[in-house]
Amino acid sequence: MLAKAVAKRVFLVRHFAKIALSSTGTASSIQKRNVYTTGEAETCFYHGGALHGELPTEPDIPIDLMVSSIYGHVAKCRPNDFSDEEKKTKPLTPRTIAHSYRKFVIPLSTDKEKQSQYLSAMGNVRIGKILEDLDHMAVHVAYVHNSENGSLDGPMTLPRTIVTASVKRIDFHKEDINSSRDVIIDGQVSYAGTSSMQTSIRLFQNDDSGNLILLLKADFIMVSRDPLDGTKKIRVHGLVAKSPDEAETINEAKEHFKTMSNIEDKQPSNEELRLIHKMHNKLVGRSQVNDIPVLENSEMWMHRTKLSVTEICFPEYQNMYGKIFGGFLMRKALELAYTNAKLYCKGRVAVRSMDHIEFAKAVEIGYVLHLDSFVTYTDGKYLQMKVAASISDQNKLPELAKLNHPTLGQEARVNTNVFNFTMESVENPNVLTVVPKHYVHAITYLEGRRLLKNTLKRVIT
Repeated sequence: MLAKAVAKRVFLVRHFAKIALSSTGTASSIQKRNVYTTGEAETCFYHGGALHGELPTEPDIPIDLMVSSIYGHVAKCRPNDFSDEEKKTKPLTPRTIAHSYRKFVIPLSTDKEKQSQYLSAMGNVRIGKILEDLDHMAVHVAYVHNSENGSLDGPMTLPRTIVTASVKRIDFHKEDINSSRDVIIDGQVSYAGTSSMQTSIRLFQNDDSGNLILLLKADFIMVSRDPLDGTKKIRVHGLVAKSPDEAETINEAKEHFKTMSNIEDKQPSNEELRLIHKMHNKLVGRSQVNDIPVLENSEMWMHRTKLSVTEICFPEYQNMYGKIFGGFLMRKALELAYTNAKLYCKGRVAVRSMDHIEFAKAVEIGYVLHLDSFVTYTDGKYLQMKVAASISDQNKLPELAKLNHPTLGQEARVNTNVFNFTMESVENPNVLTVVPKHYVHAITYLEGRRLLKNTLKRVIT
C-alpha cells in the first residue's frame, strides 16, 4: 500500500510541474468577495468564493495535486546550501495576502474513488477527511508565502520545515456536506511574524439551487523550523496590507499571537471559582451524610464520560517529514469525540466548532497512540468535548522507562496533542448535565465552559 501511494505521489509531482500556479492563475477562477463575517472580526481574503454564486467555469486544480506539490517542494530543499549567517541575515521581502492565495477542488462529482474515501456512514462527507485537507492546505499556502517565485515549482528563499503548531479554530457553518458534489477549498496567509504564520482557510460547495455556500472557515498557526535542527527557528517573510480590510485582518491576528501564551487567561476567575463552590454546595447539600456529593438523574460525573482508543502509528499516515500527519491525528480525535458525544446524547450529533487544538510533540512511526475523550461541559443541547492524545513506547522513548512505575498498572505516557470540539445534539435536546467530581476535572469543566460559550456567541447566535 505504501509503495502504491509513493508511486502515485511521484506521478502527481510530475503532473503538477506542468501546471502553473501563479497568483493570477489560481485566484481568478473564484468570484471576488473581500470579506466573510465571523461574528467577531472579519477576515479579508484576496479573492474568495462568493457565498452565493456560480462555480468557476474554468478547470479547477484537484486537491491531490496540491498535496503532491508540497512533497515535491520539500524534496527540493537543500539546507546545506545555506550558511548560518545567511539564515540570520538574508533579506526577506514582505509578501502580500494575494501572494499566497490558492484554490483547489475536491472532485467528488467525477472521482468515484475519491467519493468513496470521503463517504461517511450517514451518506454525507466525513468531516475527519476534511480536517486532513485543511491541514494540507495550511502547509501549502505557508510554503507558497515563503517560496522564491510565488510557486512551489521554485525553491525556498531559506531552508524551512513548516509544521502546524496549533489550530486557532474551525467553525462549521454547514456540517452536512454532500458527498456527490465538488468541494472548493481556498486559503492564504493572513499573518506573518518572525518565524510563525496564521493561515486562513475556507470550504465551499453548491447547494440544491446551484448557489455556492460557505461550509466552514478555519485559522491555523504554522511555525518555520530549521530542517537540520528542529529546535531552531527559521525566519519567514513578513506580510504587508494593501487595503484597510487586510490591515484589520493582520492586526487582529497579531493581537491573538500576543495573548496566546498569556497564563492569566487560563487561570480561573473569581466568578468561575464561585461557580465551582456553588456547585459543590449544591451537590453535598443533597446528602444526609456530610461531604458526600449526590447526583440527580439528569446529571453525570465527568470522569464517567471517558471513552478511549489505542493504536499503533503506521507509516501509511506519515507526512513528508517522516512523522505522523497532523491531519490524521485531528481526524482520529474528531471521530472519537463524535462517537463519545453520540453515545452520551443517545442520538445523532453535529460538529459546530473546533478550538484550541495544540500540537505539542511530534508523533513518530511505531509509537503507541492513546486518545482519551471526555464530555467537559454541557448547555442545553450543546456539549463540549475534549480529546487528549499521548504516546507510549519504552523501546523508543527512554524517558518513559524512567518515568514508568510498575505499580501504576499502565505505561507512562508523554502528552502530544489536545483537541476541543463543540457538538450539538440533533435528536435529543435534553442531554445529561456533566458535573466535575475532582478539582482537576473542575478546571477542565471551566475550560470547556469558556470554549462552549465562545462558540455559542460566535457561531450559533
